[in-house]
Amino acid sequence: MKKLKYILSIVLITSLFVSSCEMGGSIDDIKPEYKLTEETTFTDAAKTEAVLAGVYTSWKGFGFGIGYGLNHNLSQIYDAQRASYSQWSEHNLQPDDYSLDWLYSDCYVVLQRANFLIKNLELITDPIPGLSEARKTEILGEAKFHRAMGHFMALINFGQFWDLSSEYGVVTSVEPILSTADNPRSTVQETYDLIIADLDYAIANAPATMKAYGFLSQGTAKGLKAKVKLFMGDYAAAASLALEVINSDEFMLESNYADIFQKGFESSEMLFSPHGMGYEGASNPGPFLADPTEHFKNLADQFVGTPDDGDIITGAGYDPRFALGHAVNNLPPGIYNGKYPQPRSAEGKANTHYYLRLGDIYLIYAEAKARTTEGVDADALAKLNEIHARAGYTDPLAPATNAELLEAIRIEKILELYGEMNQPWFDLIRYHEEGDLDIKTILPTITSSNQFILPIPEKAMAGNGGLVQNPGYAGN
Repeated sequence: MKKLKYILSIVLITSLFVSSCEMGGSIDDIKPEYKLTEETTFTDAAKTEAVLAGVYTSWKGFGFGIGYGLNHNLSQIYDAQRASYSQWSEHNLQPDDYSLDWLYSDCYVVLQRANFLIKNLELITDPIPGLSEARKTEILGEAKFHRAMGHFMALINFGQFWDLSSEYGVVTSVEPILSTADNPRSTVQETYDLIIADLDYAIANAPATMKAYGFLSQGTAKGLKAKVKLFMGDYAAAASLALEVINSDEFMLESNYADIFQKGFESSEMLFSPHGMGYEGASNPGPFLADPTEHFKNLADQFVGTPDDGDIITGAGYDPRFALGHAVNNLPPGIYNGKYPQPRSAEGKANTHYYLRLGDIYLIYAEAKARTTEGVDADALAKLNEIHARAGYTDPLAPATNAELLEAIRIEKILELYGEMNQPWFDLIRYHEEGDLDIKTILPTITSSNQFILPIPEKAMAGNGGLVQNPGYAGN
């Protein structure tokens, strides 16, 4: 076998396992070292699988956990951290905010590691000892999923993801970054095109089913594509893909909502919840999310009993999912959000983020189906009520109009997915852009659509002369 004489001098494998918290805030901080060692030559199956494990590990990044703080003004940061992170929920972050550096760089850590693996595997023509060609193709499928999701996470946080005609996409990367060359932003459409191409490859070539907890499959890629299509406004495709995932036998809804988080990445409904592969990560958002806002309390109170009858001590009178997370009696020692009961640790079920699960797919289907039909679509309502019933309600939701159905879906998604990678926030933007609501009536701190996305961090701007700052922020 060739010893990869033609491999680009890219990233040391050892650097693939460095915590992204240690990498600083800009793309330049994650540029590879110009070295070639025995470890980077993919000389056997074990080393190749180790590089793939490093890509999975990158999703434990502290920056992804920081993103929980935005959270649609539902839960404030607990007192000890509020001064540092409250600007996320207040939508007033500025380019010099250090917490932005973590989120931005973590997206590009994922892309750098995935591109390193993809580029080198595509250069290899001779067999890798111990690695079948079928497994090599699966690894490429997994790596391209990671690249797709890395671009998607960057886009929805730092690009105008709702506007396919916008020039404000993100810096896309299909090659390992080797130099300090100026890299311009791709358009939103160009960014989505790359994401969809990678997901299509993963759907065709990733493992047919998960090989172990925390890994991904073709079904995972299909579920992410459903979400991407929802964000793109391609509702027919989103509904079709989501229904395929729902009807498959690979993922199953937990019968009890709390079990999802007790089981963590071992839950039957996890499509993508990679654990840290033995590395401690900012995996448990519980220490960061507490003190529900009055808006969230009122929302959680409206379905149970009478308005204003909620008891924050016992959780009585509130939506059961809200009570799980915020009722004082539900909080284990040292945990500030009972939805995430696992203490932070390097091992175990706490060491993960909840990026994509089946409950989300049900609600993606419900919304996408509702947006492609008139009136109250029976199947969209049925899927919505499955999630509603799983939360503990005996009376199904019964909206009378399509508008009421869409609003019921939005509220259900808030109660179901709060604290999970900011899903309610992105939904709110989409509903605003679709004309279903005026975001300012819900979040008075929003005075401009410029606040829908985050500013590009100063460090990234300084390290890349091709970057253009987002509208409304200093430097644009």
